Amino acid sequence: MRWWQVLVVGIAVLGLWAQGTMVTLRDFWVRPAGKAIPSAAYGVVHNGGAQPDTLLEATSPQAARVELHETVRDTAGRMQMRKVERVVVPARDSVVLRPGGLHIMLYELQQALRPGDTLQLRLRFARAGWQEVRCVVGRPLQPRQRKAPAREEPHEHRH
Repeated sequence: MRWWQVLVVGIAVLGLWAQGTMVTLRDFWVRPAGKAIPSAAYGVVHNGGAQPDTLLEATSPQAARVELHETVRDTAGRMQMRKVERVVVPARDSVVLRPGGLHIMLYELQQALRPGDTLQLRLRFARAGWQEVRCVVGRPLQPRQRKAPAREEPHEHRH
C-alpha cells in the first residue's frame, strides 16, 4: 500500500469515528422477581454522537428470552404492554426506559432476582454494536431527602 492510500484510509476511518455514535448506559436497574416470574429492566440510554442510533435487541445470560417493550393505553383506556422491534435513540439525546413506558422484559429467569443482586444485560445497537451494563436488582436509589428542621418546643427564658 502506498503512503497516500494509507492516508486516505486513515482519514476515512477518522471521519467515521468522528461522526459515529457514542452510546452510554446509565442508572440501569431490574425489578426483583421469582424464577418463574418475568422481570423488567430500566435505565437511560444516551447517544452522544452526531447520528441517531437504534437499539435492535437485548440479551442476558440470566434470562432465556429478552424483549424490548412499551406500555401503551388501548382504546378502552387500559394500559397494555406490547413488543417493539427497535428503539431509536436520537443524536445527542437520551431515551429513558422506565416503568409505564419503554422497558426491557426478561423472561424465563435462571434464578430469582433478589434486591442487591446484579443482572448482566447486553444491548445491540445498529451503529454502536454490543454494549454491556450491569443492572442492580431493586428500585433505583432516590436522592436523599433533606430533613425538615426539628420544631422547637416553646419555652420560657427567665433570668
